[in-house]
Amino acid sequence: MIMKILILDTCAIVKFFINEPGSETVRYIANNRTQLGLNLSVSIFARLEFEKILWRKAAYNQITTSKVKSILERANGYFSDVFRIRDTYPIPDFKVGSTMEYEQMIKKHSLSIGQNDRDVWHLMCAHNYLGCFGLTGESLPHIVTSDRDFQKIIEAEGYGVIDPEKVSSQDLLKKWA
Repeated sequence: MIMKILILDTCAIVKFFINEPGSETVRYIANNRTQLGLNLSVSIFARLEFEKILWRKAAYNQITTSKVKSILERANGYFSDVFRIRDTYPIPDFKVGSTMEYEQMIKKHSLSIGQNDRDVWHLMCAHNYLGCFGLTGESLPHIVTSDRDFQKIIEAEGYGVIDPEKVSSQDLLKKWA
């Protein structure tokens, strides 16, 4: 079985804990990771942003404060056992190719600092930290996201995308079986 590396962006992590479109697919990925040969990673920035999004949902009365606290308590175990937290720097002495730089990506994709730049950190995690494995094809790191604008950037950089709102667990099973 070929190991597949998936980077979950913040919206994918939220879908794991809160029912919304795509939740079933994200939960399938996480719950069947060993069987499917998956290594699930999140950038350190996604981990931080996850908590911010939950509190924002509570502020807009989309979920209760007690639900946020409950999710955050449960999430600690998932972030240590299921969703491996990675930084955006290359693994020392294992760098393959050139390092992806934040400023370079902002310019290349015409992004604005503080507005639509946060997804670059997820991509840098895939490229810089996990790119050392020299994977190609289906083993190339894929990013799990429903963000259409981010999907365009991911594909432009040559990485795979899994949109949990468009891909079912059955689609993934067929693809990876």
